[in-house]
Amino acid sequence: MSVWVCPAAVMKYFALILLSLYLPVQARPALEKPNVVVIFLDDCGYGDFSHTGNPTIHTPHVSRMVHEGANFPQFYAASPACSASRYALLTGRNPRRSGLGSWVLGPGSKRHIHPQEVTLAEGLKHQGYATGFFGKWHLGTPNKANQLSPDAFPLAHGFDVWEGTNVSNDYDPGVDLIRSNPQGKTPIAGYEVIAKNITMKMELHDDLTRRYRDLGVQFIKDHKEEPFLLYLAPNMPHLPVHAGDEFKGKSLRGLYGDCIEEIDAMIGSLLKTLEDQGIAGNTLVILSSDNGPWIRFQDTASHPKYGEARLLIGSALPFRDGKGSTWEGGVREVGVWYWPGTIPPATVVRTPASTMDILPTAFALAGEPLPSGRTLDGRDIRPFLNGSKFPGSVPEFEFVYTGNGNNVVHAARKGPWKLHTKLYSQTGNNYGFKASPEKPLLFNVEEDPSERIDRSSEQAAVVGELQGVLDAFKASLDSEQTFWGAP
Repeated sequence: MSVWVCPAAVMKYFALILLSLYLPVQARPALEKPNVVVIFLDDCGYGDFSHTGNPTIHTPHVSRMVHEGANFPQFYAASPACSASRYALLTGRNPRRSGLGSWVLGPGSKRHIHPQEVTLAEGLKHQGYATGFFGKWHLGTPNKANQLSPDAFPLAHGFDVWEGTNVSNDYDPGVDLIRSNPQGKTPIAGYEVIAKNITMKMELHDDLTRRYRDLGVQFIKDHKEEPFLLYLAPNMPHLPVHAGDEFKGKSLRGLYGDCIEEIDAMIGSLLKTLEDQGIAGNTLVILSSDNGPWIRFQDTASHPKYGEARLLIGSALPFRDGKGSTWEGGVREVGVWYWPGTIPPATVVRTPASTMDILPTAFALAGEPLPSGRTLDGRDIRPFLNGSKFPGSVPEFEFVYTGNGNNVVHAARKGPWKLHTKLYSQTGNNYGFKASPEKPLLFNVEEDPSERIDRSSEQAAVVGELQGVLDAFKASLDSEQTFWGAP
């Protein structure tokens, strides 16, 4: 018995098969365990982008995220220093709760992020997410002081893969380029050192942003059919500043601008990959930085590691001071949330938010319960992203500024008001002000973002309310302690 098949039908069938090989994979519904991409820069200033008014640094891809997503003009990193800020991002908790003993962990530091902390990666992995991390860790290094503890490195805290540096790119010696490897044995099992003591290895530094870009792009392609978390933490623009050959000499702002424009291009590559893979509408992308620019070197004309450092630091304007300080310039950062089809274009979130809000929001999106047995300082801010898709209210913003050494309490913000009880700047300049718990400073940082006019003598009730915020925070610390013991 013969069966006749229409040749045209056969051709159409095979054409459909071939076409399907080139079409992007159909993503799951946008709100069903959306992918999360967090891009966390290092020492980048609020004023280093086109959308925040920089006249000579061109950042079209970040501007696109702003125009098509949500801009948070009042967005905070949780600390003005590296390790503390990264702890808060990954845990949703104020750095004073970390028990790290310092706001920055060197390669020989005994402590690291505690294994009882629940990280963004651990919670999403529990919900079936693939978890990739490319970039600077700076939350511990296995060393003699901690008996080469595996808890000091990322795989112990929810990440499936990692490639990057253990600390900032300026430790000399001590900063190594490392990647996870199941067969690796350096510095501990499960890892391998790609290059040791890389601070003065210029070609490697020039290539770091490109390296993380390519790893991030490949991770997206490899995991496009499942939910994923991609945490991308470039070493730049932390001193020493570098840019790839393709970007050197391109920016009107010199090498620093080249560096930022390469980061912007990296972001563009990630967005294009999400689109090409058909999953842009199923992916929330968040951009911020760990702290403000390192203005300690704003007058340094020549440095053995950093070169002409005064031209290689960013701008915190219109805010006062920078990295290391709990003046606004140390912690106010770019905050852009991008999710096409879910966040309406040109959304501006006028109320304050912080990096500590990322974990509670991502957990809510993924269906992961918040961790118990600890206080979280971040909030679920989904209603800010789209009030019709995520109805409800967001708890009022209360923010406790910590810094200088062991994450000491310096200030508090509630509403438009900020109360300083302690001042610190790496420049040694307190701008003519003094502050103590007995005689605090009070600024309205919405009317006066540069913190010029002390209102404490005019606003006794507000001073009392903010002192209540600090008292409640300290009482919480006293009752809860940290996983390492007393803070």
